[in-house]
Amino acid sequence: MAKQQQRIFAGAGVLALAGIIAKILSAVYRVPFQNIVGNQGFYVYQQVYPIYGIGMVMALSGWPLFISKMVAEQPTQAAKQLVARRLFWLLTGISVLIFVGIYFGANVIANAMNDALLAPEIKAVAWMFLFMPVLATSRGYTQGQFNMVPTAISQVIEQVVRVAVILGVAWFGMQQAWNAYQIGTWATFGATIAAVATGSYLLGSFRQIGPFQRQTKAATADLRWRVLGRRLWREGTLLAVLAALLVFLQLIDSFTIKGLLEQGGMASHVAETTKGVYDRGQPLVQLGMVVATGVGTALLPTLHAHFEAHEDAALKATFQTTLRITLIVSLLTPVGLIAIMPVINQFLFSSREGDSALMWYVTIIVPATLITVLASVLQSMNRTKGLITMIGVTLVLKYGLNNLLMPQFAIVGASVATMLALLPLLVYSMYQLPRPLWRGMFTWNWWFRVVGMLMAMMVVAIGVRMLGDQIFGLGRGASILTTILAAGSGAIVGVALLLRLKILNEQELLALPKGEKLVVLMKGKSDAIR
Repeated sequence: MAKQQQRIFAGAGVLALAGIIAKILSAVYRVPFQNIVGNQGFYVYQQVYPIYGIGMVMALSGWPLFISKMVAEQPTQAAKQLVARRLFWLLTGISVLIFVGIYFGANVIANAMNDALLAPEIKAVAWMFLFMPVLATSRGYTQGQFNMVPTAISQVIEQVVRVAVILGVAWFGMQQAWNAYQIGTWATFGATIAAVATGSYLLGSFRQIGPFQRQTKAATADLRWRVLGRRLWREGTLLAVLAALLVFLQLIDSFTIKGLLEQGGMASHVAETTKGVYDRGQPLVQLGMVVATGVGTALLPTLHAHFEAHEDAALKATFQTTLRITLIVSLLTPVGLIAIMPVINQFLFSSREGDSALMWYVTIIVPATLITVLASVLQSMNRTKGLITMIGVTLVLKYGLNNLLMPQFAIVGASVATMLALLPLLVYSMYQLPRPLWRGMFTWNWWFRVVGMLMAMMVVAIGVRMLGDQIFGLGRGASILTTILAAGSGAIVGVALLLRLKILNEQELLALPKGEKLVVLMKGKSDAIR
C-alpha cells in the first residue's frame, strides 16, 4: 500500500510538472503569434480558439479523469479493459456528433460570431474532435492504473507540435502574403496535426484496452452501457465543464463582442482589431493561473488522504494552508500585472492599447483560481451537488452582462462581465464546504496586513514604472527594461512584507517552492526586530 501511494504521489508530481510546461507553452506562443500576424490576425485565431480549447480540455483532463476513476474502481484487469473499451465507444459516438455539428454547422456558427469568413477555420478545428476518444481513453486507462507518464509526455508532445505548427504557419503565411483568415485556418488545423502526433505516441496504451475486441456482456450491472452512459453524462460532464470554464466564457466573448462593438457604431475592421486587443488578456491570465493553481493544488493529494482517513484536524489544517496560499498567490499576481500593465502590454504586444480592459481582465485570476482549487477539494470530498447548475448560471450571467455593459464600456465592460459572472460560482463553492473547515482561518487583522502588503507593492511598482517611462522613454525596447525594474521592485516589496507581517506562517511557507529559504528569511527578520 505504501509503495502504491508513493507511486501515486510521484505520478501526480510528473503530471503536474507536464501540465505546467504545457500551460506555459499554450500561453507564451500567443505573444510571438500576435507580433507576427497583428491584432486582426490574432482576432481571427482567437475567435475560434475556444472551440479547440473545449475539445482539448475534454481530451486532456475532463474525460481522462472520469475514465481513470472508472478504471481504478474495477477489481480485475479484464474489467478495467472492458470499462475503458465501452467508454471509448461511447466517446466515439459523442465525438462524431460534435464533429458533424461543428463541421456542417460552420457557416451558422461563423454567422453567429458576426463573421462569415470564419467558416473555413471552424471546419479546420472540427477534425480534432475525431481524435478525442483515442486520446482521452488512452490517458484515462493508464492514469487509472496509476501510470501518469504517458499522459504527461503526451501533453507536452501535443503542445510542442501545435505551437510549432502555429508559429510556422504564421511566419510562412506572412511571407506568402496570405490574409488573416488563411493564416487562421491553417494555424487552427495545427490542433489536428498535434492530435495525430499525440495519438501516435499513445497508440501502445490504446492497444492495451483491446478496442476492437468482440464486446462481451458486462460482468456486473455497473458496467452496462446504460449505467456507463449515465455516469459519463453526470460525472464526466461535470469534470470536463469545470476544467473548461474559462474557455466557455471566452466562447461567449467570441459570439458577442464583435457584434456588440459594431452595434455601438464601430466599423467591422476596427471591431476585429479591438477584439484582438481584448484577447491579449488570455495569455496573461493563463500564465498568472499557472503559478497560483500549481501552488494551490500541490497539497490536494494530501488533503484527499486526510479526508479518506477521517483525520479531521489534519484535514482542516491542510485545507486552510492550501486556501491561504492560493489566495495570497492569486492576489499578488493580478495586483502586480495591473501595476505594470502599460509597459508589459507594450513589451509583449508592441502597443499600450486596451490597458484598462486588460487591467480588469487579469482580475479574474483571483476568482478563477479559487474556483479551480475549491472545486477540486469538493470533488475529493464528493460534495459536487449543484456545481453544474451554477456553471450554467455563470455562463448565462456572462452573456447577459456582456450585453448590459458593453454598449457603454466596450471591451472594459466585457472584462468586468467576466469577473462578475464568476463571483456567484465562487460563493457557492465556498458555501458547499463544511463550516468547520473555515473556522479560524481569517481574521480582520490578517486581512488588514494583506491589504497593506498589496497596496505597498502596487504603489512601488507603479512608481518605478512611471519613473522608467520618464527616464527610458516610451519605446518598446525601453518598456522591456521598465517592466523588469518595476516588476522586480514590486516583487521584492511584496515578499519582504509577506515575511515581515507574517501573513503566511512557517508551515505555509514550507509548502511553497524554496519555502525553507523563506522561513530562514522570516526568522532572520524577527530576530533583527528583537
